[in-house]
Amino acid sequence: MKPLPAASAITYRCLVLVAALAPTGAYAETPRSPFGIEWFLDCPQPTLERLDPEVIERTQCGIVTAPLDHGAPERGRISFDITRVGAKLPLSRQGAIFANPGGPGLDAGGAFAVHLATVWKHYARQPDWGDTYRQLADTYDVIEVTPRGLGRLPGSRLECRSDARIVPQADVSEDRSAANLTAARQNARLIAQACASHPLTPYITTEQTARDLEFVRKQLGELQFNYLGNAYGTWLGAWYGGLFPANVGRMVLDSNINWTSTFEHASVIVASEKEKIFERFVAQAAALDPGVYQLGDTPAAVRRVFMELLPSVRTALRSSNRFYSDPAGLMGAHVLSRWLRDTPDGDDLALETRARAHRFSPDPVIEERAKSMFSLLLQRVREPLQANVPKPGPLRMSAADSVKTAILCNDSTYSNEDLWQQKETESLAKYPVAGSALEARQCTTWPQQHSRGLPYKELARLDSLLMVQAEFDDQTPSTGAAWAFERTFPASRVQLKNAYAHGVSFSGVSACVNQWVGDYLMHGNKPPRSTVCTDATVQ
Repeated sequence: MKPLPAASAITYRCLVLVAALAPTGAYAETPRSPFGIEWFLDCPQPTLERLDPEVIERTQCGIVTAPLDHGAPERGRISFDITRVGAKLPLSRQGAIFANPGGPGLDAGGAFAVHLATVWKHYARQPDWGDTYRQLADTYDVIEVTPRGLGRLPGSRLECRSDARIVPQADVSEDRSAANLTAARQNARLIAQACASHPLTPYITTEQTARDLEFVRKQLGELQFNYLGNAYGTWLGAWYGGLFPANVGRMVLDSNINWTSTFEHASVIVASEKEKIFERFVAQAAALDPGVYQLGDTPAAVRRVFMELLPSVRTALRSSNRFYSDPAGLMGAHVLSRWLRDTPDGDDLALETRARAHRFSPDPVIEERAKSMFSLLLQRVREPLQANVPKPGPLRMSAADSVKTAILCNDSTYSNEDLWQQKETESLAKYPVAGSALEARQCTTWPQQHSRGLPYKELARLDSLLMVQAEFDDQTPSTGAAWAFERTFPASRVQLKNAYAHGVSFSGVSACVNQWVGDYLMHGNKPPRSTVCTDATVQ
């Protein structure tokens, strides 16, 4: 990585010259602003499998110092990271595209900006639509701003801590005993109390983060705010569009949260989406080829295999989208559950050896996947992960989890504890394969005042939104995205049919989507109001 590109360096030298020529004396002095961007001469390389040296060469990083409260700058400062991949042809530069990979609480360390610039450079070699991406790479900077609360400087990092202890808690999908639900409530209350009492927490909101983006836009001198956001990045983009509609240039929102509702609603609809995905990609797929998958010859039979697993194996299977949405995952879980039931004290090494010798399927590809899933699930059974619950003992939350909690709880209103538990019980009865998909139980006891709702009515009048969505997405379900779409006319939407994907653009699953998105970002050509792509590829 290198320091400022030529155009920025010229601007800097001009500013220095102006300062040198300014008259000296007490009346000419202007207090230096405590806010701004400091660019570094060198940066750590992002964690990506393959780094393009040419892209890295035009990548900068720095620290933004912004008001802690944009409505009251006198309250103090907060710092966060910024990464910029400069346009390949600075003299032909047309602007910048801000990018957010999702979250909340995700710090990609600049990797998302570098990834996008690298992908665009690669797409430039496509024979039919590569020229669009060549122009994007040549003429646009890519900007990634790390969300507030994740900064490295003292006083800018949110980490929820408490000497009170998190108590052991089992998976609430499988253990609905009074004792376990009491433990879940106790842990949720402790997390809420510890996070809400941190002095930074009131200022860790999506509204303040959107105002950070506006602050950076002004600091960089960008006339318009062009944007690509994934998942939570769509919620953030919607906030920006609602607050600053006059500044929005071209905005692509991919894998959308329903920004016209609440985070609780976004969580509630996940269970039904998970059931649909299991039915479509596991139950139906396995039943169509019972000789290969050996799970049954009807979707109902395949579903029974799941429901008859040991509770610990069901929990392990649900712990990863990769596991539960693949018939090979259920194959590995089925064998693992049977063997653990027969020999509950069996040695793990013996189980692994037995699995390597076991014939899961006559298809060699499926056979290999099932063996791999068996090993991964065994490891997860032995070391279970409790989603959104810290380890037992004194509360020590990472900055990522702390920021996630602050955003989820500050941004939205939630049901009380009793109603939350009732919704959870009803969801489990209706969607048993999905399990408890409700997130942010701690927000039911959040003591802080919630921020005002997202001003989506301003957003709804913009004609510069392009939404992208896969038909199946169990992190940001298409049903929620559809509700947002219907309330943001005249937005356009590109939907990828028959696809199970989260983060569609530039993920390699659809050339059709990439053509539409690239053409819009580069030339401003929006597709028709509701556009369908049908070229989804399996990852």
